Amino acid sequence: METQTQPHSTAQPTPVRHSLARAVARAVKRRAAAPQGTGAQDEEEVRLFALILKKNALEESKCEENLKNYLETLKNATLEPKNVHKKLNNLNENEKIKAKCKEIKTKIQDKCTEFERKIGDEVKKQSAKLTNDDCKTNEQQCLFLEGACLNDLTENCNKLRNLCYQKEREKVAEKALLKGLSGALKNEGTCKKKIENVCIFLKQESDELMILCLNQETTCNTLVEKAKSKCSSLKQKIENLLTKDNELEKKCSQLLSECYFYGQNCENDPPKCDNLEKKCKKKSIIYTAMDSNFDPTKPETTLTEKIGLEDLYTDALKKGVYIGRLPPKREVALLALLTLDLSDSNKVSDRKRKCEQLLEEICKDPQKHKVLQELCKNKAITEEGKKKCKELDKELAEHAQDVSKKIIKYLITSSPNKLTSWHELYTFISKKECVRLQSDCFYLKGQDSLEKLCDNLKAACYKKGLEAVANEALQDKLRGKLHGSNGTWFENLQKSLVEVCKELKGKSDELFVLCVQPKKAALVLSTDLRFRAIFLREQLNEKRDYPTGKDCIELKEECSVLIQDSEEIKWPCNTLNEHCIRLEGIKQLEKELLEENKGYLKDEKKCKEEAGKRCEKWLRRGNNKFSFVCSVLELACMKITANVKSKCNALKEHMKARNVITEAANKATMEKTCRFWTPYCQKFISNCDDLKEDGGNDGDCKKLNKNCELFFEKKKIEDKAIDELKGSLLNNTGCEETLKKYCTQLNNATNGLETLCKENGKDEADVRKEQCKKLVKQVQEKCLGLKNELTEIKNDLEIKEEKYKKIKEEAEKAMENANLILSRAKGPDNNNKSVNKDSSNAPKEGKGTTGFKLVRRNEKVHVTEKELTAFDLVARTFDLYLELKEICNHSLKNCGFKKECDCEDPCKKIQGICSTLEPLKVKPHEIVTKNITTTTTTTTTTTVKDVKATDCQSLQTTDTWVTKTSTHTSTSTTTSTVTSRITLTSTRRCKPTKCTTGEEDDAGEVKPSEGLRMSGWSVMRGVLVAMMISFMI
Repeated sequence: METQTQPHSTAQPTPVRHSLARAVARAVKRRAAAPQGTGAQDEEEVRLFALILKKNALEESKCEENLKNYLETLKNATLEPKNVHKKLNNLNENEKIKAKCKEIKTKIQDKCTEFERKIGDEVKKQSAKLTNDDCKTNEQQCLFLEGACLNDLTENCNKLRNLCYQKEREKVAEKALLKGLSGALKNEGTCKKKIENVCIFLKQESDELMILCLNQETTCNTLVEKAKSKCSSLKQKIENLLTKDNELEKKCSQLLSECYFYGQNCENDPPKCDNLEKKCKKKSIIYTAMDSNFDPTKPETTLTEKIGLEDLYTDALKKGVYIGRLPPKREVALLALLTLDLSDSNKVSDRKRKCEQLLEEICKDPQKHKVLQELCKNKAITEEGKKKCKELDKELAEHAQDVSKKIIKYLITSSPNKLTSWHELYTFISKKECVRLQSDCFYLKGQDSLEKLCDNLKAACYKKGLEAVANEALQDKLRGKLHGSNGTWFENLQKSLVEVCKELKGKSDELFVLCVQPKKAALVLSTDLRFRAIFLREQLNEKRDYPTGKDCIELKEECSVLIQDSEEIKWPCNTLNEHCIRLEGIKQLEKELLEENKGYLKDEKKCKEEAGKRCEKWLRRGNNKFSFVCSVLELACMKITANVKSKCNALKEHMKARNVITEAANKATMEKTCRFWTPYCQKFISNCDDLKEDGGNDGDCKKLNKNCELFFEKKKIEDKAIDELKGSLLNNTGCEETLKKYCTQLNNATNGLETLCKENGKDEADVRKEQCKKLVKQVQEKCLGLKNELTEIKNDLEIKEEKYKKIKEEAEKAMENANLILSRAKGPDNNNKSVNKDSSNAPKEGKGTTGFKLVRRNEKVHVTEKELTAFDLVARTFDLYLELKEICNHSLKNCGFKKECDCEDPCKKIQGICSTLEPLKVKPHEIVTKNITTTTTTTTTTTVKDVKATDCQSLQTTDTWVTKTSTHTSTSTTTSTVTSRITLTSTRRCKPTKCTTGEEDDAGEVKPSEGLRMSGWSVMRGVLVAMMISFMI
């Protein structure tokens, strides 16, 4: 079936998270369905009292004593028993407690007798024979009755849980192979051809996948039968759904996924996947395969990514099952597994002989088991290999002893010779250790010393997983209340827990267990959170300084969940957040520099120079977008250049692997090839020398561009046509009608568009139909994701518009306070002193402008603090204005296709914002000057006798000159009259001479100060914006 992306709802695998907070919000219902009415109430009552009283329920005196203690514990925490569970209501008198104990004893005894008989039969089944209902019902009974029945149920309940746990693990492995072998499960022959290659990539992903891949013939027989069953069930489910439109939105995603992976195996009477796809498409749901969005600058999508293996593991995790990639195994572990006689109850038979036989077979093709390659030479077993087989039993015993010590370390209450009951199992073991130790147990089957320890381990890991789901469901509702230092926080926590449990306790058995034991639950939840914080701290210590993108997603989510109740992770989480912001900034900087396409990213030095220039500009303008990146430019450029080099290499390898140059030279495949590959070449060629020139010859991208010259010419015409016909390209019919009208006008055209209407030897209607089909398809491709993109732009514009309005208002106030205006200076082509009366108040675009500079024109004038503040705010305002205009220009161009792409809502908002966007008002540079000059000189002379006339004497002379009165008039209608007074003070007198005060004292033409000048943003070409400062001269 066709796979593609879609701008609306898209069925895709969910990203994996360490935290289950989102999953447990929906808390998977594991409770077995119980009948309604009196029977259901009795069943719940039995579970409640069996859980809180255990075996004491079967002895009336102990029952009364323990029930009183339980109720007293609730009262001490000021909890109402009826709020914990309705069956605890009215047990406030001794007689009522006594009666309840007598009643419940009989009910629990009857239930125990019935269940002891039933579970004995269930545990005799193999895991594959157990149904989901078998597991749900019997696990529930074990949970509540294991500690209450007189006959010990520990062994049978342990076996049952481990069978159900193993069943879930095996189910995940089978699903993985069913998806991996998609299209190859029509029969055993097609399966065997493909499974060997698939197993190379999957066998290390879990223990169960390893065993399936070791027994490929049996596995193929099983999977072919399962594939047939899948085809039948899928066909039935689709037929049912096609008649129920109201269920499409809920079920489309799942069934489309099944169609993609399983539909290809169905030959006879296949399911109606095409019909389902059309129906779902009407609901805007289209399945997107993991490998459909091919990006040639990234490594090839792995098989585990294609089949969504991580999603399968996440689904298993929600059911309490931990599965993970296998840690590297030693030779002895693999040999132990390979030599285990699985048909003989997992017991070893003549291991040395079997080991040598297996090695001889493996050595014929040692690549299948690389860990054993050292034991082979020239396709035969070496002496070292024979020695390894001889000493295998001894090495296995030593290895088993090491594993035994590790299990005992984590499961303190476990004994090597005894199974531990569910309620006594210690579960403070990490997921990582569960995966590792369970894998050791899997490989060391048959080692008697590990049998019961491994059963306890598997049960503990299962319990850990189930409790984790329940714990996180409650913790998610109790954020901020799970820690405290005062004497009442623990009591308050229990009260809050009881309130939360009113909604949650019916969701799963594990939640019920916690909710009816508030004190124990409060301890479990707070302790569990503490351990989660410790595990998170360990991960943060390892990864926070240099996190990957995946680390940022997973660890930041875990931080956000735990930080409200754990002070110790606050600073490590803050550090992680800063470094994740830095990582995102590096990605954005790389994107910006790549878009400029000027070869800045070939080496770290050029990258650092160019990035440094931008950082200076951003810092000047108060743009903190890349502040974290600018502080670590060396690291940033090291990462960027390495990343770009990796993308260049990937692009080069993909082009070679897909024979792109040859495909582009072929007329039949040229258009498809050129349309996909040339944009990548255009983006990277300036930063990838190998793509331009390779060993003295043309590089692959240069060759591709030559082969695609005809395509480029054709694309120009198509782009022009799409622009002309936008609004009419929703479907072929609308396109053809509009194109027909255009063709009437284009018959004599010479701009290339006439080729859309006619072609030698073809009917014009057919030509138009063919062209429209192509143009509509291109627009549909353009529409992919456009609605989401424009919605994001709309949201971004709304935020930036508010920011712009605020900073613009601040700039206007600052200009007013500093007595400044914005003025348009005379352009370079206008040297006369006349003023253009029609000048607009907004910046305009023009040609031949210089880069934007902020200049203080009169160096002798001191700029005040207010003027500096205004100047800074004006620069930041224009910076943001230009950013918004650029976003508007780009998005409004895309909104030309709002009809075709169903983007009318976001486009309406974008149009509204962009149409009201206005810059700071700019005044034309218009000044009228009037000069009135008067000179008044007052001289006071003191004569000193008997002194030579030509000698200089000390005395004081004050001259006051009123030099001029200037009137300044500008288009802002501000008129200022300035009287300037110059007072000259001299302390010496010489012989009579003409008084001189310097050139500037002469009355002359008044020139207004031009203050600070802004000129030429690249977008505001030809505009010189001056800030005129009115000051005393």
